[in-house]
Amino acid sequence: MAQEFLSITNGELWLRGGEAAPVQIESPFARELIQREADSRRTTSWKHAEREESKGMLSGAALWGRGGGGGAMAPARFHHVCMGGPRTIYYVLSVGRTVGLFRYELDDKREIRLFHRQQTPILGMAYVPETRHLVLSIGQPDGTAQLEVFDEEGNAKGAITGGDSLDAAPAVMPGAASTLVYQSCGVARHPGNGMVVAMAHSTVNWLDYKSAQMDSLLDDPEWDYIVPRIAADGTLYAIRRPVEKPAHERAGGVVKDTLMMPLRLGKAIFGYLNFFSMIYGKEPLRSAGGPRTPELDQDLGQLWLHGRMIELSKVRNDPQYAGNLVPGSWQLIAQEGRRASPRVVASHVAHFDLAPDGTVLFSNGYDIFAWSRGEQRKLDRQALVEGLAAL
Repeated sequence: MAQEFLSITNGELWLRGGEAAPVQIESPFARELIQREADSRRTTSWKHAEREESKGMLSGAALWGRGGGGGAMAPARFHHVCMGGPRTIYYVLSVGRTVGLFRYELDDKREIRLFHRQQTPILGMAYVPETRHLVLSIGQPDGTAQLEVFDEEGNAKGAITGGDSLDAAPAVMPGAASTLVYQSCGVARHPGNGMVVAMAHSTVNWLDYKSAQMDSLLDDPEWDYIVPRIAADGTLYAIRRPVEKPAHERAGGVVKDTLMMPLRLGKAIFGYLNFFSMIYGKEPLRSAGGPRTPELDQDLGQLWLHGRMIELSKVRNDPQYAGNLVPGSWQLIAQEGRRASPRVVASHVAHFDLAPDGTVLFSNGYDIFAWSRGEQRKLDRQALVEGLAAL
């Protein structure tokens, strides 16, 4: 039987692989919340109606980026998913400002809400089969994030990391009851107001939260190491990408900015005019030559991915991306032992996960591949892959 896996595509959660056709997993909680909000909006729409003089092709609220009080709630978006017990998964989704954690039984198609909160960032999660606990990365109001343990019913058991750092993307070591790996980066604050002004490079740490032992596994000031996974044989996998240096550290930054100013100003003016051309004339000012795939026709925007803002227009125009969601410098690496040098498994890697048999699933943002013992095969192609989880 073919390998089953979960993918988050354009905010939707899908079960793929196996012998059956792909199945979309929908949240009854999200559907009911959206329906209740729509019903409430209909009964109170007179309170939020815009003044007659503001009506037109572009209302004041739309022009200045303010959603009107009568605007529809944004659709549900899935953010993270992981395997739980047999034929059980856990996922995090948001509806409007509400963020929730859920358990879902695949065979019964039954959703159990564990908790929901308002405006609480969750930056990754992992399930510990031996203790039936969940480890979540919970964003804090001060700009940091810490790892916290929850039982399988969503009850908080306590934080296991802390400090002035952003700890995210936990992954459990197979067979271990309290050992995991995760990415971590320190934060720099303004000496006067305490606001976060910069982030350090991202490292990969090892943690046994029962014995309170911790160690650094991957740490290089020139590289970010993110979303780690560890296999049963101890092989450590992670995405490696170059560190984004602050503007004042980039050589020739001032000269480059001066030379690029006319071009950037021209692009800004073109973008402004192109926006109104799309609104009124339904056509852009420029038509791109050559064949275009459907997923690249929706690239007028940005995507926040692993702490970086991805300009979707670069997917088509920048040779470093070569039609992939991320540039070739985003590499999936494997390290077999503490003293071993990391080796590159694949480039242009936006997401990946490990299957129980050690197979690596990874995606360039559109294509999904399986890699095992040096052999790679393509499994699927989707419009925009935002997450992967092996089953």
